[in-house]
Amino acid sequence: MNDQSMKAFVTKADGKVIRVKLLDSSFKEELSNLGFSYDDELSEYFIQSDDNTIKAGIFEKLRDLDVSFSGGKEWCPAEVFEYLRETGLIAGQFKKVGWSGPGDYRLTVE
Repeated sequence: MNDQSMKAFVTKADGKVIRVKLLDSSFKEELSNLGFSYDDELSEYFIQSDDNTIKAGIFEKLRDLDVSFSGGKEWCPAEVFEYLRETGLIAGQFKKVGWSGPGDYRLTVE
């Protein structure tokens, strides 16, 4: 297990929808205030992001709320964040989460 706690993390962001998995139920109001809706089927919150400018704005707000961005294979949320940063749509660091098993994760600052 990890000694760093995580409230929520972005699970998907490579298309027109950003998905966030909530780990701390007290955090759901913050997501709702940003315009996220709950998907009962996937047990995740989601929001539409029709272009990269909108996505960058949402990412910035999530980052400022201490939400982490999943690492992994191609176009994982962490790579999307890095791409948006490279294109100048967002600046600054973010927390990347990497998984080594269920409930076993590592947070790094990118």
